[in-house]
Amino acid sequence: MALSRYLVTGCAGFIGAKVAELLLAAGDEVLGVDNLNDAYDPRLKRWRLQNLAAHAGFRFCQLDVADRQALEPLFSSCQQDAARLGSAAAPETSDSVAPFAAVINLAARAGVRASVLNPEVYYQTNCDGTLNLLEMCRRYGVKKFVLASTSSVYGADS
Repeated sequence: MALSRYLVTGCAGFIGAKVAELLLAAGDEVLGVDNLNDAYDPRLKRWRLQNLAAHAGFRFCQLDVADRQALEPLFSSCQQDAARLGSAAAPETSDSVAPFAAVINLAARAGVRASVLNPEVYYQTNCDGTLNLLEMCRRYGVKKFVLASTSSVYGADS
């Protein structure tokens, strides 16, 4: 039986895949999310996903964290699963069982030069996507949220 269930966004990236691998090796369940964009070769991302798929506790969902409407059914269905299974991984809230022990947000657009050329897509993923995940955590009672930043920095030089 799995210890905990985690949502790992950006799971096809270098850091996300490693975090997912370590959680799986510890016996946890991982729901990995990635939009598989072409910021770098998607074949590398698919290769990482194949390695993760070898673990029984891994599930993958291709979606963009900037799409709040796509996140809602993901959290809802995982909450129903957790409630049905009486998951110790998902602490109870006053309303129901949380779908995840934690959300680990590693979904980000990286690369300062590319962010200057197309700042809107960076803002959507890195800022709006994070806000969407935080809102889902609030709605569904997920108490732990880990955010890793990106190499893209916003604002005036410091």
